[in-house]
Amino acid sequence: MINVKRITKNYGALTVLSDVSFSLNVAEKVALVGPNGVGKTTLLKIIAGLEEPDSGEVQIAKNACIGYLPQEIKVPESETVESYFRKMVGLEEIEKEMQQLEKNLDDSQKAEQYSQLEERFRHLNGDAFSYRIKIILAGFGLEHLSLNQSLRFLSSGQKSKIALGAILLKGVDVLLLDEPTNNLDLPALIWLENFLSNSNAACLIVSHDKRFLDNVVSRVFELDWETRTLSVHVGGYTDYLEFKMKKINRLKELYRLQQEKIENLEKTIRSRKAWAAIGAKQEVSDKDKYCRGMRRDRAAKSAKNAKAMEKRIEKIDLIDLPKERSPLIIPLKPQESKAKHPIILKDVVVGYGNNFQIGPINLEIPYGVRVGILGTNGVGKTTLLKAITGELKIQKGEIKIGQSLVMGNLMQEHENLPFDKTIVQFLKERTNLKKEQIYQLLAKFNFSAEEAGKKIGELSPGGRARLILAFFCAISANVLVLDEPTNHLDIEASEALEEVLSAYSGTIILVSHDRYFVEKLNLTHLYVLKDGKLMPISSFDEYLAELTLSAKRLIQRLK
Repeated sequence: MINVKRITKNYGALTVLSDVSFSLNVAEKVALVGPNGVGKTTLLKIIAGLEEPDSGEVQIAKNACIGYLPQEIKVPESETVESYFRKMVGLEEIEKEMQQLEKNLDDSQKAEQYSQLEERFRHLNGDAFSYRIKIILAGFGLEHLSLNQSLRFLSSGQKSKIALGAILLKGVDVLLLDEPTNNLDLPALIWLENFLSNSNAACLIVSHDKRFLDNVVSRVFELDWETRTLSVHVGGYTDYLEFKMKKINRLKELYRLQQEKIENLEKTIRSRKAWAAIGAKQEVSDKDKYCRGMRRDRAAKSAKNAKAMEKRIEKIDLIDLPKERSPLIIPLKPQESKAKHPIILKDVVVGYGNNFQIGPINLEIPYGVRVGILGTNGVGKTTLLKAITGELKIQKGEIKIGQSLVMGNLMQEHENLPFDKTIVQFLKERTNLKKEQIYQLLAKFNFSAEEAGKKIGELSPGGRARLILAFFCAISANVLVLDEPTNHLDIEASEALEEVLSAYSGTIILVSHDRYFVEKLNLTHLYVLKDGKLMPISSFDEYLAELTLSAKRLIQRLK
């Protein structure tokens, strides 16, 4: 379907892609992985024809249709939901051409063109297109939207879902998906998983959602952070991780054995050279000429053997110790709270005027527990978190936050970061750390001394997320309010966050669609927010099973 041959791409002195080659086969689902900044998005853009490589080529099967979903999507706000779908899929253009040709069907050439367009119309299920749009909308949790709804009034998340839905309905041969899961809630994520698994389209997917990749892909392409080359691994994402770990451990063991062998040879060489030096200098009486000759011969032989061993060492094909990135370690230790104050919500109603409200909500969050809040996008999960953190004033009820609680609000910090200030300036103004301590802290989050002087606006979303986590460490936050914390973190940073939160003794209030992340955190309390009410649930697995069954039923209706 697609052959990428020896692609190289540079930005000035920085090499982003180096001699990258691979094949993507018909209907194959492949993950493209690597740390943030390694060139995954650049490679997708080159395949989509949006960027040119410095060298190499991309060969695409004749008549193959490619659908590309970028991380940031812009949709024309003048369109309605249905008109956008029809335009993106190509039905609008097909129908216009058919209307023009209908006037001259006596012309055999035009009749042939009309027949070809009619075939394309049937291929896209034109007669049932509105019905198929509604199924796609339902899959993404947008069944409440009218087909005549203007895109102007939709949220950015809703626009992203509609853009993805239009690409899926187009029936493309190849899907290039750059972080398709970032704006999806759990029901939509599970629906997309099932859709792609049943699709005949080949897929190249960039995603930080490990469970999503495991459930969809059969191969993994890894872009190496140092060499900028690409390697191919068979199996799902977990298979790739296990293979990679085994390979690294095997190389380390081979390196150790080889170094041990070289060290033993060098030890023998030193010993024989010493014997040769002693034998050459040792004096004997003039009468014992035979003994003197024998010792001289032994010394010469030892010297000769030592030189032979040195040549053996020179000919050894040295094994390089595998180069690994310094692991990201998040030094987050919560400030001790002797009072162990809870967070209490009593008859809380919160929203935006009369247009949107949730509540009344009664909830007590004891100190040190781990609370997960689930639900579809738009039901008010973020609104509830904003009420708890004081970012949004409640309309009724009462929220009690103990004085011993130091809150780290990931969502609020993301929205309020001063883009015009440098990283160091931000931390100096918001913490009690000295400049030297700031640099030491930033180094732990993989910020170099040079990067520390950058303006925050120059950082990627992932870089800003790492900065906020560094800030939480600096203030020793003992309550973490995390709204989709893994969205902008690469897999390495997500794993580091999982590890530190597993041992975190403070309070955690989490909204996340990342199933692997939710499971790793061992949440003590789970709630679903629906129709303005917060309801406890006993099992995350049961919740997922219900969503999976619903997704499969919708997929059946599309067939």
